Order: sequence, then structure tokens, then C-alpha cells
Amino acid sequence: MTRELALPYVSFIADDALSFREPAGLPCDEITPNAVLVGWQCGFEPLFVAVKSHLSGIAIDPDEAVELATDGLIERNWFSGEPRQPDYVISNP
Repeated sequence: MTRELALPYVSFIADDALSFREPAGLPCDEITPNAVLVGWQCGFEPLFVAVKSHLSGIAIDPDEAVELATDGLIERNWFSGEPRQPDYVISNP
């Protein structure tokens, strides 16, 4: 899965200031190039959380992004059982 293919499937935007929300418009309008896309395969379509730093221009650690994305989905009772590891973690080099 490439970043370009994942962008349309971003359902939530999270940051390291513990904000977790749905995008206001088209998801790709709010996603910075240094955001990490954390995704889970849900049947035929994936769900992605774009995780970024609340500070402009700062890259976020992929492990921290996974933790923030997973915690946000747990709060929304998204997982039907125990949370599982994401199927995709996409960050810019």
C-alpha cells in the first residue's frame, strides 16, 4: 500500500497533543507530508488514521503513531475484541 493509495481511506486525524477527530473535509487537505498513516484492513477496505505532531514541521515516530492511533480507536470502541497490530504503517522517509 502506498501513501497515495492510503490517503482516501483516512477516517481520523490524530496528533501527539492527544487530539483525535474526523477530518473536516477531504482528509488529504489536512494531512501533512510528515504524518504517519496507520491502517487496519477491514474486509475489503482499509481504515487509516493520520498521526502527526501538533508542532508544525516535526516528524512523529512511527511507534508513537501506532500507539496514538490504536488508543484513539480503543476509545471509540472500534475493535470488536482485543486491539490488534495495524496492517499498515506508512511514513515518509
